[in-house]
Amino acid sequence: MKKLFLVVLVLAAAAAGWYYYAARNNAAEAPTFTTTTIARGDILQTVTATGQLDPVLSVDVGSQISGLVKKLYVDFNSPVKKGDKLAEIDPATYEQRLRQAEANLASAEASNQLQRMNTERVKELHERNLVTQQEYDQAVAQLQQSNAQLVTNRALVENAKVDLERCTISSPIDGIVMNKQTEEGKTVAASLNAPVLFTIANDLSKMQITAAVAEADVGSVSAGQQVTFTVDAFPNRTFRGEVTQVRNAPKTTSNVVTYDTIIMVSNADLKLRPGMTANVSIIVARRDAVVRVPNSALRLRVPDSVSVKRDEPATPTKSDAAAKTTSAPTSPNAAPQGGEGQRGSRRGGGMMGNLTPEQRQKVQEIMAEVGIDFRAGPPTPEQREQMRKLMVERGLPVAESNSPARPGEVVVATRTVYKLSGAAPNHQLEAVTIKTGVTDGSATEVIDGLKEGDVIVTSITAPTSGSGARPNNPTNPFGGGRRF
Repeated sequence: MKKLFLVVLVLAAAAAGWYYYAARNNAAEAPTFTTTTIARGDILQTVTATGQLDPVLSVDVGSQISGLVKKLYVDFNSPVKKGDKLAEIDPATYEQRLRQAEANLASAEASNQLQRMNTERVKELHERNLVTQQEYDQAVAQLQQSNAQLVTNRALVENAKVDLERCTISSPIDGIVMNKQTEEGKTVAASLNAPVLFTIANDLSKMQITAAVAEADVGSVSAGQQVTFTVDAFPNRTFRGEVTQVRNAPKTTSNVVTYDTIIMVSNADLKLRPGMTANVSIIVARRDAVVRVPNSALRLRVPDSVSVKRDEPATPTKSDAAAKTTSAPTSPNAAPQGGEGQRGSRRGGGMMGNLTPEQRQKVQEIMAEVGIDFRAGPPTPEQREQMRKLMVERGLPVAESNSPARPGEVVVATRTVYKLSGAAPNHQLEAVTIKTGVTDGSATEVIDGLKEGDVIVTSITAPTSGSGARPNNPTNPFGGGRRF
């Protein structure tokens, strides 16, 4: 009896081992799926760039005359008003020049007075024919020369006064002293260029960022867009601004073309300082509480060993052709909607789905009148313009024309994701065609095709020994299969 029990025990252990071995082999041959549940969330599509914070207006204050700096009235960060004294250059030399010019002027005035009286006497004698005409002309010419000399000396006096006034350097604007490049006792040498002594910023409570936006992204940027940015001095704080200008002048650095984009920033608490480097994110598009799909699901590649369930396309009929014609956009500049081949139609561009049945009928009548048939190809520019005019005349909504792409406009694309159905190990993939909108790099907006709570596949790990594994895919470092 004991031997029979031992035999039964050995057979049971062998059966359990064989079952475990077979189950393990089957599990190894079955692909592993990683899934995620579709949920709602916010999506921000942004363009990133870097730039430098600068005052809206800064003025370099220099000296137009040479001399010794006698006194300074301001220092770094000193607030100043327009006309306030900043510095004073020793005026002794220019005071002496003024006195000399005034003395020369007094001498010229005396000489002019004498020459005027002599000319009057020569004139009286000439009227009595007591002097020749030549003597009279000579006296008149000498008076004119004396008048010119008098004007010259007066100008020298005015010039000396201006130079003396320039010994006092004043602020040209209201603001704050950002930089000081001189000290008392230092000699200022003004020759061909005026040396810069101070730099004054008008108002640091309002600043601007000059961000370098790459040529690949500048088409999405326009004035009025909101901006968020951070600086290294405050890594945990996000500041905000607004795009005010996108300059057309290109700059090329290391074969990279960029365009300066001016961003206005409020700095009421004066935390931001000139010269800081700002890491800018320009908000191109924003979607709140929308259905989102991870970008990894859009990049999924299904191995040949995994079967995929697809919907069988219906046989085209005349009604389908009419429906396709009905899906034409209300704007003649927009692309037709529908079909997997479409990957660039615009969202919010005034599509037929947004019209009432009566408006759709009118649009179809206008298209037939103009001769537009999307099955034969896109309409010509003349047909688009003619259709737009007829739609305006008949009171139909028309999208903006003349624009292949406006900044911030959302491009609707058709993509394929995969749902997982069935119980393990007999999972089966189901292909689902969706329409996507904006993306933030990690998730994409789903316009149509998925709903909240759907479970989709983000990656597939297939066994390396399977014949359907693709040799070009990298090996999963945490398992024995290849990840797709």
